[in-house]
Amino acid sequence: MDHVVDAWRARRPELDTSPLEVVGRLLLCAHHLESALVAALKPLGLSFGDFDVLNTLRRIGAPSGTNPRELARSSLITSGAMTARLDRLANAGLVERAPDPTDRRGVLVRLTDSGTRLADEALTAVLAADERFLEPLGPTDRDQAARLLKRLLEPYDATA
Repeated sequence: MDHVVDAWRARRPELDTSPLEVVGRLLLCAHHLESALVAALKPLGLSFGDFDVLNTLRRIGAPSGTNPRELARSSLITSGAMTARLDRLANAGLVERAPDPTDRRGVLVRLTDSGTRLADEALTAVLAADERFLEPLGPTDRDQAARLLKRLLEPYDATA
């Protein structure tokens, strides 16, 4: 990233390229971390999207299940994309659908026992990959990075 910033400063010295020093590194971090997460999930036969669905269901922990629209909203994907993910996970025996007792047209999705076990195993793999990625930072640096990133995201946080 230093090379990119230096090249822009030489080419366009009138521009303030300092945002690239942060934003460019954030994008590179996201790229490298996503690659590490995909690699950690591959041996488990999961895509990152499948992991997201399984662990959202695991985190919510609703015994009767969760509405697929709510899952789609939490994953920021369309209901059609969620349907495709749920079909794949149901075919693999990781989730099951049941009629929603409060809405005769609706369904609820819940983890099967094997889905619960795989969600837990996948979370352990993802947390290990996260830990490897963050290894260069000590606890104080991690706390500071988390605070600063939280502040950057505040304008985009719908719950703020």
